[in-house]
Amino acid sequence: MSGRRARWPGAAAVLLLVLSGCTQTDDPSVSDDPGGSEDGQVREDDGFNRGDVMFAQGMILHHEQAVEMSDILLDKSSVDPKVRRLAERIRSAQGTEIDQMEQWLEEWNADPPDQDESEGHGGPGMEQGMERGMMGGADIDELRAADGEQASTLFLEQMIPHHEGGIMMAEHHLDQGENKDALTLSEKIIDDQTAEIEQMREMLDES
Repeated sequence: MSGRRARWPGAAAVLLLVLSGCTQTDDPSVSDDPGGSEDGQVREDDGFNRGDVMFAQGMILHHEQAVEMSDILLDKSSVDPKVRRLAERIRSAQGTEIDQMEQWLEEWNADPPDQDESEGHGGPGMEQGMERGMMGGADIDELRAADGEQASTLFLEQMIPHHEGGIMMAEHHLDQGENKDALTLSEKIIDDQTAEIEQMREMLDES
């Protein structure tokens, strides 16, 4: 990878919470206080709510895996030029969005997603994460081991469900969130990744 510490193996707990309604949780590792006020309550005048915080935490992890997958592909030779350009665009766009969401969490006095704290949910939780488009370790290993031509196809096959999971998360946030900038980002993610899914399916049809 280039410059970012991959945290995708610990994404499951956060992704599950993002898509479960962001209400109550029995998970002792997840705080009831997403930050933003001294008494632990998110108020309307804070300009954000728990849905915004959980969206940012979950989407950072989701984006980081997409960046890692793009890095793996771009390190290979003999990659399809169209797929390479797509991977470069995904890495650039999602890297920028990660930076923005990390800034929001800091402004909201909310914790960043923490791989070490969520790795303990690797069993059933990881299965839930994969349902949201997250790749498992075996999938990433397969991409890493593939040669350029095979990796080009595999990257597309993996990134389509990954994007679909990201769209689900963004759509859920539009129903649950409050922060205008974060909601705008969710709309952008839906538009961008829907267009990229269509492009990737066309690439697979042409291959």
